[in-house]
Amino acid sequence: MSAFPMLTPRLRTALFDLDGTLVDSDAALLAPFRTLGVTPDRVPPLGLPLGEACVRAGVKIDDYLDLYDSTVVEAFPGVDAMLRQLDRWAVCSNKARVSGLAELARLRWSPVLAMFSDDFGGRPKSLGPMLAALGVEPVDVVFVGDTAHDRECARAAGVVFALAGWNSRATSEPGDLVLDAPGDVLALLG
Repeated sequence: MSAFPMLTPRLRTALFDLDGTLVDSDAALLAPFRTLGVTPDRVPPLGLPLGEACVRAGVKIDDYLDLYDSTVVEAFPGVDAMLRQLDRWAVCSNKARVSGLAELARLRWSPVLAMFSDDFGGRPKSLGPMLAALGVEPVDVVFVGDTAHDRECARAAGVVFALAGWNSRATSEPGDLVLDAPGDVLALLG
């Protein structure tokens, strides 16, 4: 018996945000801004596309990427075990492709598809292109994320949103499906 009420009989594919959902990357994301002299009051909120974050902070994307250290990024506890049990999953992230792919390779994760800010022309991520590329309908998918933008991204695509409640900075809103642990994704998919 699933720990979740039956949302739909068809949830088969999990899409994930990367930063703050699969990986704890807050320190890695903030370090380049500090090194580049961005004062705390000018550090942009986490979760923005890199280009937008760098414009807000007044730094060049290449300078930021030169300082970004993907080796300090770690999977949240339980994420690796959960991903290894999924047959089909994908990543949709506002992260720059170069650093996102480096992290996926280092963690030895192989999603069937990974799309990053670069794939959306530097604009915020969108699930529509992912659904098309995967050949799935919105009713088949759950998008797991940790931010208000992730929630809106799922709603815009007509996809079930699940909050990565294992991230202590993720804030739920009324009506959110909150997952307490990564393993809850497996129960959600049946």
